[in-house]
Amino acid sequence: MDQDKEWFKKQDWDHQELPGGHRSRFLEKLQQANDQNDIVAVQPEPKVRSLQPWFKWSLVAGLAVLIGISAVNFNSSNQSDLENVSPELAETQAFFTNTIKHELAQLEKETSPETQRLVADTKSQLNDLEKDYQLLKRNLRDSGYNKTVVAAMIQNFQARIELLETAMQHIESFKALKQLPDEIIL
Repeated sequence: MDQDKEWFKKQDWDHQELPGGHRSRFLEKLQQANDQNDIVAVQPEPKVRSLQPWFKWSLVAGLAVLIGISAVNFNSSNQSDLENVSPELAETQAFFTNTIKHELAQLEKETSPETQRLVADTKSQLNDLEKDYQLLKRNLRDSGYNKTVVAAMIQNFQARIELLETAMQHIESFKALKQLPDEIIL
């Protein structure tokens, strides 16, 4: 074993990077060989990108900073929704609303007899959060612009998104368990 390690240490290995486009040229040559000799070609795997949860929350944190900056410009006490407070808060509300709609649509796509109860419970909790949001809107109108109320409204949106993501994780776990073969007990 020690001889092998010494032999590898003595070798002069080529550490140059492959030229750009090497993979695509290789795949083209492989495809040409396939066309000539009926060899099964290897297709490159498509790259799928999805937003990581930490990235989503960093966007939320950035939006929260914008909200804090825009709060200084608010003068009206009759506003009852984030979209009426400032343009930045309107964008924030639109972002959260669209994200929630998207997540809810994803959840509804996954509805099956096995997940029906989970989906119903999630929707019930979403309704409770919506009722809380309506109370916050009234508090915002009654108290004038209050940073604490705006922060609570944003936390309400975040709680909804987190609730939907958690429900989707449970459904994905259930689907993974369902695909496992049954165990045979001897």
